[in-house]
Amino acid sequence: MKRLRGGGGLGDSLYVRPICDELIRRGEEITVLTNFADVFIGSGAKVVPFSRDNVQILAHYVSGKSNPDTNQWQDVCNSAGVQAPMQFQWGVRNEDLASQARDRAAGRPIILAHGGRKPMGRMDGFAMDLMPERAGFEVALGGLSDCLTISVGGTVGLEYDMPVEWDLTGKTNVSDLLDLASLCDGVVAQCSFAVPMAECFDKPLLAIWSQRAAGSNQAYIRTITPQKVFEQANFDIRNG
Repeated sequence: MKRLRGGGGLGDSLYVRPICDELIRRGEEITVLTNFADVFIGSGAKVVPFSRDNVQILAHYVSGKSNPDTNQWQDVCNSAGVQAPMQFQWGVRNEDLASQARDRAAGRPIILAHGGRKPMGRMDGFAMDLMPERAGFEVALGGLSDCLTISVGGTVGLEYDMPVEWDLTGKTNVSDLLDLASLCDGVVAQCSFAVPMAECFDKPLLAIWSQRAAGSNQAYIRTITPQKVFEQANFDIRNG
């Protein structure tokens, strides 16, 4: 049994899931160290609380941060020593929620929105240069008035709300979130777990990027660029 981990956040676990699936496909028995067990439903892996102890496989992008020739997913794969597509299969578990979304949409596209939160879960202000202004979301979501827009994510670190039709902020668990992501038609989000979530489900992503990030006094924050973060070559960036 090999112990596998990424970083401690939800987005980190979303990066780990395809690595986990590939290792299991190869016949490995895997224990994943994560606080987001729902991400690994259906994987066949054993899941235990997040820890940095006794880890045989590290699937994390941090070691490649300074490499301009790779993107974040490539860094995860290189760290784990595993090459895999950035995707995983997910079956809807909360059929009631899925039905509510489809009923509210009434044939319209379903768009998930995630933003207005202190990035990286940091309450000390370290990553605030990554958080875009609300005006960026107002413009983006205002242009999607023919869609059902749904805000998702928790309430921790929330600085402002999303201008959406259906506010599910703080009202879903991770499994619910993945249900919605699997059936939605697109995602509008700041740099967050929503990026790997959209990519894993091959959903169009409109990223609202903070103009302050490139000039941050934190060197680590300056490395978090769209070109580095996104796995797919075709992406749309809006500075906010």
